[in-house]
Amino acid sequence: MAPFPWNYTNLNLMRSKPDGMKKLLLVTFLFFGLTSLWAQNNPIKREVIGRDVGQLKGIRLSGRIIDEITGQAMVGATVSIPELNLTRITDNNGSFELVLDRAEYTLEFRYVGYETKIYPITAVGDGRLSIRMIQEDFTLDDVVIYGSDPEKNIRSTNMGAVTLSVNTMRELPPFLGEVDIVRSLATLPGVSQVGEASSGLNVRGGGVDQNLIQFAGAPIYNPSHMFGLFTAFNPDMVNDVTLYKAVVPARFGGRSSAILDIAPKAGSVDKWGGEVMASSYSGKISLNGPLIKNKVSVLGGFRASYINWLLQSLTNPTLNTSNANFYDGNLIINAPLSDRNEFTYSYYTSYDDFAFASDTTISWKNTAHSLIWKSKLSEKLAMEANGFYTLYDYGIFNRSGINDFEINSDIKDLGGRLFFSYALGENNKITAGAEYKQLNIQPGELIPTGVEEEILPKKVQNESGREMAAHFQHEFELGEKVGFSYGLRYDLYHYLGPRVVRSYQAGKPVSDGSAIAETAYGEGEVIQTYDGLAPRASFRYSFNKASSVKLGYNKMYQFIHLISNTATIAPSDVWKLSDGFIQPQIADQFSLGYYNNFKGNIFETSVEVYYKDLQNVVEYKDGANLILQNHLETELIPAEGKSYGAEFYVKKNLGRLTGWISYTYSRSLRRVITPFEEENINDGKWYAANFDKPHDLTLIGNYKVSTNTSFSATFAYSTGRPITFPEAKFDFSGNNLAYFNDRNQQRLPDFHRLDFAINFKLNGTGKFYDGNWTFSVLNVYGRKNPFSIFFDDAPGQPPQALRLALLGIPLPSLSYSIKF
Repeated sequence: MAPFPWNYTNLNLMRSKPDGMKKLLLVTFLFFGLTSLWAQNNPIKREVIGRDVGQLKGIRLSGRIIDEITGQAMVGATVSIPELNLTRITDNNGSFELVLDRAEYTLEFRYVGYETKIYPITAVGDGRLSIRMIQEDFTLDDVVIYGSDPEKNIRSTNMGAVTLSVNTMRELPPFLGEVDIVRSLATLPGVSQVGEASSGLNVRGGGVDQNLIQFAGAPIYNPSHMFGLFTAFNPDMVNDVTLYKAVVPARFGGRSSAILDIAPKAGSVDKWGGEVMASSYSGKISLNGPLIKNKVSVLGGFRASYINWLLQSLTNPTLNTSNANFYDGNLIINAPLSDRNEFTYSYYTSYDDFAFASDTTISWKNTAHSLIWKSKLSEKLAMEANGFYTLYDYGIFNRSGINDFEINSDIKDLGGRLFFSYALGENNKITAGAEYKQLNIQPGELIPTGVEEEILPKKVQNESGREMAAHFQHEFELGEKVGFSYGLRYDLYHYLGPRVVRSYQAGKPVSDGSAIAETAYGEGEVIQTYDGLAPRASFRYSFNKASSVKLGYNKMYQFIHLISNTATIAPSDVWKLSDGFIQPQIADQFSLGYYNNFKGNIFETSVEVYYKDLQNVVEYKDGANLILQNHLETELIPAEGKSYGAEFYVKKNLGRLTGWISYTYSRSLRRVITPFEEENINDGKWYAANFDKPHDLTLIGNYKVSTNTSFSATFAYSTGRPITFPEAKFDFSGNNLAYFNDRNQQRLPDFHRLDFAINFKLNGTGKFYDGNWTFSVLNVYGRKNPFSIFFDDAPGQPPQALRLALLGIPLPSLSYSIKF
């Protein structure tokens, strides 16, 4: 038995064994501000650990859990005391704290993929622990280790909040050789993607722009490589991801559908280490270690592709003459300077360029900086401050030799957040805070680059806006059966100059022909203001420790819109701020769920139903021109939306065979009714949104064959998404033009695909093949799911629809990784 890996004081350790609302908000923030100042000016008394060995109650046991090999903090590990039915989850620094009476206890430490630590102790005074956990070698008869509280889905008041660790994602078949964060989330109920290689997520009937995706608190506008073939986040840099799809905590806002919060890893403060991975299509390397021993750590990672050989092997003549490149990089500096203060700086960058048929290049780049300060001001009061800067560049470059040009666009997002958390009791907590950010959009600039050009340069007016918010939330429990959480968020938005704004003739559709005047606004001048209160609430009633029912309501505002006639994010899309013509999106969602765990949490099940009402959804007019449009209000039209559905989830946590089944029935609908009949879409009737897919089924299985070998498989089926086919063609001035009638009345063929992987580990003695190997086959039976639809003009016939299948054959990949 290895020696017990704790640093301890005043713990008798026994041998181990295995296994107005606005005024109310202002008053609240003033209270927390004064409380924080008091805490800073009245330092907490620090008693010498163990000095009062006679105390019987209020013994504080704190500690930190790290990886035995890498020294990285174990975020989300569980610390439990069975005698008290008490469970705690470690924070982003791997730390925890327990308040105990003087007595004997059993401490249990668990984390997915790591050996369980179980230790009897006698607590006689305050103490601090340092726990080191080591990854387990799977055996046939061992017990699966929980990565979080196994009853959290029953006891928590959170609805629709799902956290996945990277270790959990590694059990899924890899996509082209490696873990894919976004695709892992798409296996959950209520979450989907529109096609074979799609960027972003569609959550409960929402568009990809209705999700706020943030890495270390900084917003990311395009989370994909190669138009969605890869996710633009290196999993080696990620600790876990949390998706909020129902009742979103009041500290989050700015989007009308969901929040995807990605927490970065921290490097080791103890020793240097790293990991190298090479696959058939990409490679990556990471390195981490102490900058200052036991004080400051650094973690860096870089990933790049070499996928051009695959494109050149395809039979499609357009694709096999194309070229693709991408890379992403991270730098994370973590400084847990004391038990009460921790700083984290995160840098993220990603870059893509795709040369389409060797003459047109499309590129996009994300850059994000964030700085987070976490401080424990007192035993009950904690603070977190976050500053961030994001830049998203995207462009199209034509190098055909005829009318060469560039089209460049970008988004800058600069802001900060501050919030406080105050513990009124063990299960009674208040959080409150505020945030501010400045948005600047350069929607597009056309620059001729040829020697003799027939096209003229053009620049669309820049846009500026600022978002401010204040929020408050209270979570508490009334006994073991009842839990309640309620919150309020106040959002304030200003649309700013400089800008020239048109006025249009009343009683006529907004168009170039109805423009009657222009008004010039100066730098920083407020052009339009929107504000609103966004309440959130959830209620939980537990029938027993294994089952509960939850009810929730959520309201969200969104002030930025993705203007596109496609179903996913593309570099040619336009991001647009709310102004005097395009109002903020408003979403009201109601949710009801039943949750039940069976056989000692071996099986986890849930059923959730929801209804979401959407206002001011942006749709485009028939025949709209969205590229380099200085007055987008002439091409857009407000719509109302609704989505509803039922989600079913069954997960098996223990045994040789683990995995889950998720099924969602959902509808996402739009309707456009205006005072002008010619602007109505589908005669004012409800029609399917671009990402409406009524049936969505996912089956996940992972089978452990032996200590070092496992098989995994994923089967996915979904209804084909809506599309508009041309119904006829006509001749206009010698040109054949397609005629479209009602929008989104046809569908693509249903999507289904089977992926398979074998994961095995070879243990040699210093040989080159030591490490983890993964062999996977994507699209096992060669399903030709459509990546896109295009139309061919056949003489004497209506336009003929043809499909392009990006992955029309089984696609094998091999990856190898090793830690050092």
